[in-house]
Amino acid sequence: MRFHGHGFSAFLRCHSGPLGCRCLGRGLVAAMILGRCLVGGMGSVSAADHEPAMPRISLAGTLSLPDSLPTGGPEITGVSGVTWLGNDRYAAVLDNSDQLLFFQLTVLPNGQPREASDMRIVTLGERHDYEDLAPCPPLLAERIAARRLARGASRPTHTLLVCEEDTPAIRGIDSDRGDLLGVVPIPEIFKRRRTNRGLEALSVDPDGRFIWSATEEAVPDDGPASGEGQPTVVRIARIPVPGAADGDSAGQFAYAVDPPHAFARIFAGEPLAGLVAMVALGQGRLLVLERSAAPGLPPFNSRITLVDTSQASDVADLSGGLAKVPNRHLEKVLLWQDALGCNLEGLCLGPQLADGSRLLVGVADNGGLGTPTQLVTLVLHEGPEPADASLLGIAAVAAGTVLLVLRVTSP
Repeated sequence: MRFHGHGFSAFLRCHSGPLGCRCLGRGLVAAMILGRCLVGGMGSVSAADHEPAMPRISLAGTLSLPDSLPTGGPEITGVSGVTWLGNDRYAAVLDNSDQLLFFQLTVLPNGQPREASDMRIVTLGERHDYEDLAPCPPLLAERIAARRLARGASRPTHTLLVCEEDTPAIRGIDSDRGDLLGVVPIPEIFKRRRTNRGLEALSVDPDGRFIWSATEEAVPDDGPASGEGQPTVVRIARIPVPGAADGDSAGQFAYAVDPPHAFARIFAGEPLAGLVAMVALGQGRLLVLERSAAPGLPPFNSRITLVDTSQASDVADLSGGLAKVPNRHLEKVLLWQDALGCNLEGLCLGPQLADGSRLLVGVADNGGLGTPTQLVTLVLHEGPEPADASLLGIAAVAAGTVLLVLRVTSP
């Protein structure tokens, strides 16, 4: 607020002189302290107050997808991973199949999903248990194209990366024709996965330097699978893109997935939990989506955490036993959790919204349960949380009262 005009000058003249200046100064200081206490709490000012604000995530809305394309064809089911292709275009994988789903998603200014349209399905060259996908980094796409041309094959039109857990492998694909273009090498220990608990998550840094992937649950060498009251410790792999990353910058990081959520049992079976998606934010920061499922109510619980690998312990030197070294696990910060009643299994970063926040788009796998396949949109806020307007009003009234009392009681 800027003070100007004759009113402020008169106020200063009224409080002129040594005593008046001291009273005014003390009043302003008291008002500022009171305002801070009312808005920010009673804590003292510290270095933490000047640290960057922690990101926040809020739910924007959900949207059901049709059971099939308007023109007919394959059933849209088992949607497991999703990625943003730019503008309002997205692609998703259908697990345990040979199909990719491409679609257009329009959202309202607040991120709420409005319509999914212009859908098409591309059939891949091989059937696998595909779990996630990501845009192929430009330098890697060029290497793949050059190798194809050298062998007399056609140049890929658009290249994506997909991960599948039955081989397991990270594969390059031509997203227009469905051709498989080769594999990205993964650490050997990732190949010793539990059945149906292998490579589940795939993401690429915004600058295209690193590919990130992780297993859903711990490989047997690292510790137990999830269970009731039992966490599981997975490996996250950082894979450098040739020509884009500096030197030998491969790495592995230990991430402890929380145990399955509490539930009221309805039928037989065992609960489980795992890492199902990651979003690379750059500079070693990752959003991690944990999903737990249980034979009761609520059937699912989803959690999104933030981790920073830039200063974390690299566990590539360990051939196993990650569950036994908690001091080398990544520190994680919970940003969002909800029991949406759906199996949220994929997540990707989308475009910037009107207020500067970023859209997050998730997919909920119906798992053949007869429930609709859903798109879930969330909003990633990077700035500080807005102050409560009611508290600001209280602070303003309190500050004004302090100044008024001082003005009336001063000589």
